[in-house]
Amino acid sequence: MDSLELWRDCGDGNGFVLLTYTTNTDYTDMSPLPAPGVSAVWKYKAVYRLNDAQVGQWSDVATIGVVG
Repeated sequence: MDSLELWRDCGDGNGFVLLTYTTNTDYTDMSPLPAPGVSAVWKYKAVYRLNDAQVGQWSDVATIGVVG
């Protein structure tokens, strides 16, 4: 595989949206946090890419809690 396609659901009602394509296995999501004192649940999933096409199956969904 030559890259990874990452998607995130930040709980805003839009469901999973494309976050990035990366070749880095240590990716850090630098998206803005919720407003101060507000918490949210962010969910991530990924799929490999080869020659600009998705390859294989989606990963399990990883879930984290974030607080602004």
